[in-house]
Amino acid sequence: MQIVTGRFGRLEVSPEEVFFFPEGLLGFEQLRNYIFVEVQGNPAFKWLQSLEDAEVAFLLVDPFLFVPGYEVNLGEGVEQKLKIGKREEVLVYTTVTIPRDRGVEEATTNLLGPIIVNIRKRLGLQLVLENTVFKTKYKLFSSKKPCQAAGGS
Repeated sequence: MQIVTGRFGRLEVSPEEVFFFPEGLLGFEQLRNYIFVEVQGNPAFKWLQSLEDAEVAFLLVDPFLFVPGYEVNLGEGVEQKLKIGKREEVLVYTTVTIPRDRGVEEATTNLLGPIIVNIRKRLGLQLVLENTVFKTKYKLFSSKKPCQAAGGS
């Protein structure tokens, strides 16, 4: 089938690419069908494009690549909702926000609301973590520059 998106234009999508989110995402509970769109040249990021609203797409990141010690405890309820049989079936993403006035250097990710996906069953949900040290605005890129050696030319 073909879909038209605001961000990517016209895309050809097979039924095997569609992921169902029975509860939608926070603030977008009415949107339940999504596809993943690759970010060319950067496998750490993906887009999650709604099939019901052409203008809704979320930039996602693999948080484990950026956040040392990041943990998500799924719990039995989540495992049942997503019909998880093996850990290898699960992917975890977090949403990324890039401030319009400051650019990608100031990008943050929401570690409290990870998106959990069963890639085998094509099911997903957004989990809200409780009792954790993680934040909703974790800065992805450090503004610190590498230290230069003392002395030099």
